[in-house]
Amino acid sequence: MITVGSITREQAANQFEFLAEHFPGRRSAIRELTHGNPEFVFWIFPNWQLHDAKTSHRDNVPRGYQYILKDEPDYCGFLRGRVVRKLDRQLVVVYCRNEALANTGPAVRQFVRGLEQLPIPVDDDALIISDNGDIYGTLTDLFRRAEGS
Repeated sequence: MITVGSITREQAANQFEFLAEHFPGRRSAIRELTHGNPEFVFWIFPNWQLHDAKTSHRDNVPRGYQYILKDEPDYCGFLRGRVVRKLDRQLVVVYCRNEALANTGPAVRQFVRGLEQLPIPVDDDALIISDNGDIYGTLTDLFRRAEGS
């Protein structure tokens, strides 16, 4: 599992127990949280445009792009994700390849530019993770990574 950024896995697990190194049922726990009461569900186009997926990625794919659902986990260059809150801590889960947001590069720029368009506030200390539990750091960490690419 990848852990990068300013938050250690142990610190993250204090807020979100399913991020602990050896947590059984991690993907199910992430899904349960993110599908319960998301603040926002999104697709981000490769050109950085944000698409509001309402409550479901599958039911609200950008018009004309149904085929991206067949290209998991790459989604033909689109990024998909959910913003949720547990108590006072915000979490952004991105469905992508493990390494996609771990280093500088186009996916990081795409992600942060898409998040800049969200109609809801995203906390600077929001934790960014993959649906597999990879930790990419805080939103601030991702903005710094985007500047370096």
